[in-house]
Amino acid sequence: MYNTTIEREFSMDIQILLFIQDNIRHYILTPFFTLITNEYFLYALLSIVLVYMFKKNENTRKLAKETIIAFLICTVLFIVLKLIFQRPRPFDAFNQLIPLVDKPSDYSFPSGHTASAFICAFMVYDGLPKKYSILVIILAILVAFSRLYVGVHYPTDILAGIALAYVVYKFMKKTMSTK
Repeated sequence: MYNTTIEREFSMDIQILLFIQDNIRHYILTPFFTLITNEYFLYALLSIVLVYMFKKNENTRKLAKETIIAFLICTVLFIVLKLIFQRPRPFDAFNQLIPLVDKPSDYSFPSGHTASAFICAFMVYDGLPKKYSILVIILAILVAFSRLYVGVHYPTDILAGIALAYVVYKFMKKTMSTK
C-alpha cells in the first residue's frame, strides 16, 4: 500500500501540478484536453489506425495484431502495478488540486492512459507513413500531458506509464523478431 508521507519526497510532482493548474489551465484549452484525455476518444482513434493498418497489406495487418497484443499486455501490467503501489490520486492526497474531469476511482501509479497511448504509438510508429508516425507520437504526448492538465496524475505516474509502454514495446520487438 502506498504511504502518503512518501509524497513529501515527491514535492516536485505537486509543484508541477500546481503550476499547471495555476498558470497553464485556460478556458480555451480545457475542452481540448478533456477531449484528448477521454478514453473513448483514445479508443476511437486507435480503432481508426488499426482498421487502416488491417486494410493496407499483410505487414501492416501483422503489426496491427501485434499492437493489439502489446496493448493488452500493457493494460494487464498497469492494472497490476496500480494494485501493487496503490498510490492515491493527486486530488485525494492534496485538496488544493482540482480535477477537471470525473474523479477516477482507481489508483494513480502508473498512468494507464499514458501507457496505452504510448504502447500504441511505439508499436505503429514504423508501420505508418512518416507524417502519420509523427502525429501518433504527438498524440501520445498530448494524452500524457492531458492527464496532468486535468489533474488526475502526478508527473511520475506519466513517466512510469511511458516507461512501462517502452518496456512492453521492446519485449514485443524482441519476441516479434524471433518469429
